[in-house]
Amino acid sequence: MASKGGTADYYGITYKKVVDNMGIFWPCKTLDHPGTPRLWEDKKFETPDRKAHFNPVRYRPASEMPNKEYPVVLTTGRVVSQYLSGTSTRRIGKLLDQYPEPLLEIHPRLAFQYGIENHDLIRVKTRRGVAEFPAHVVETIREDTVFIPYHWGGKHSANQLTIDNLDPISKIPEFKVCACQLEKTGRKGSQHRTDTAYQSSL
Repeated sequence: MASKGGTADYYGITYKKVVDNMGIFWPCKTLDHPGTPRLWEDKKFETPDRKAHFNPVRYRPASEMPNKEYPVVLTTGRVVSQYLSGTSTRRIGKLLDQYPEPLLEIHPRLAFQYGIENHDLIRVKTRRGVAEFPAHVVETIREDTVFIPYHWGGKHSANQLTIDNLDPISKIPEFKVCACQLEKTGRKGSQHRTDTAYQSSL
């Protein structure tokens, strides 16, 4: 809650304070409050006994794990130059130049196993759908996992592949883990430079 009296209390933050201090950390409960750069530094927590309480949970596997038919883990997420559905950021030329379309990130060992090279157009199939993405071979991903960013729609939508199961408590969709198949199409994807994909500016 970002209102007066809430945990993230912004009440005392004014434009002038933000400019004068190059930013203000919440909570900032009153107009003369300096802000809170580090929460709970006083070791007094917002609980009846003022102590921190931890809620341990047991590990539970994802609802869809790899098997012989779908042997690879698919995960989705963000890239630095795009935001959410990309409806705003994909209109900005320099941001679009950095990452103009979704790429299938794959570890060199997994790529070797499938005979995949950079820019090969790969068909990704899950129990929900099929889509094609150019391969981007990188060492910054697990050997059993491929990654597709979700900032594009239509035929480039990673979310047409993901699972729609919900966490039983938070009701958050389980977009981050599902099982997939990989298949080379025998075609090449676009040849745009992949060395700019992670740059924050050009």
